Amino acid sequence: MKKTLILLSILLTFSFNFSFANIKIANLDTTRIALVNPGVFYLKSLTFLSDNRYIDINRIQYQAVFYSKSEVSFEEAEQYITDNEIKNIKLFKIEGDLNQNNLYKENSCTKSFYEIFKNSDGIIFLGGWDLPPATYNQKTNLLTNIVTPNRHYFELSFLFHLLGGSQNQNHKAFLDENPNYVVSGICLGLQTMNVATGGDLYQDIPSEVYNLKYAEDVLNIDENNRHRNYWVNINKDSSIDNHSFHKIKLINNQLFTDRLKLKADYQPTVCSSHHQAIKNLSNRFKVAATSIDGKIIEAISHKKFKNVFGVQFHPEFYTLYDSESKKVKMKPSEETLMTEYEILEKHESFDFHVKYWEFFSSLFKKQQF
Repeated sequence: MKKTLILLSILLTFSFNFSFANIKIANLDTTRIALVNPGVFYLKSLTFLSDNRYIDINRIQYQAVFYSKSEVSFEEAEQYITDNEIKNIKLFKIEGDLNQNNLYKENSCTKSFYEIFKNSDGIIFLGGWDLPPATYNQKTNLLTNIVTPNRHYFELSFLFHLLGGSQNQNHKAFLDENPNYVVSGICLGLQTMNVATGGDLYQDIPSEVYNLKYAEDVLNIDENNRHRNYWVNINKDSSIDNHSFHKIKLINNQLFTDRLKLKADYQPTVCSSHHQAIKNLSNRFKVAATSIDGKIIEAISHKKFKNVFGVQFHPEFYTLYDSESKKVKMKPSEETLMTEYEILEKHESFDFHVKYWEFFSSLFKKQQF
């Protein structure tokens, strides 16, 4: 058994170019979605969504792509896949030398980025820690928490190569070769999309947008203006949810109203956990949704490539769909605990999340014809 696992590990990581080339030849009827630096929680969530047909795509294969210097653990992902005998997630490790000075031009990862693009049908960039402000020409706020800089370098450069950006007008976007390719960004993924194409960020929403410095003050404002649960800053009750739930406002004649066919006055409740957000939007994108007060961008779509979009909230957390997941409360005074699934149902927003993944799935079904 030990020899088998060692052999499997070698086969999974042996050769990036060899592996991706053979995937394309051997699986012409398989939908291949790349996941960039996915931690175990995200692998668990996407597996849950696929197994329960929220992501409703036949013969789906996830290609989990890790930068060799990424702080997100390849080994933990490998162990999770092995322990759970997951057959439709393949792991790949990409070598290269990236730093904040070579992200927005051809570099040692360019060839690998292109191979991933050519041998997949779409890609998802997931949530995580704060981007290094130097990558969007800002000084570092004392509240910015840089934990995974190498991961960010890889993802910023990858998205720049895919979409192009104002940092280098001479670069030809990979998607010019396949404009229907799907690129989805979630939370950090949306922020990375914006920065990679020339935008920047608020480094801390409470202090920069609402002029608030203390958790207690944030907890006194409207819950729809709170984008993470600041109760966890001042109360260590383990039953308090790390996530925040708030409504968003859909922009008429944009992504959710045009392509998901939702009414412009519909204000779904979403789950979020972030303290940074888009400040100046890249000129490659348009706004698809905002916070209720209009101060925070909650969703964007690309002006040129119709299947490129990002959301600031988290539609992928498996706990939103699992009625048996941990029961939580949003603040210490609550006596009744609920699952996150029950919270969405209470706010009549579970169907919104289902429609989100139905739309996502439909983009790949159209590619099959």
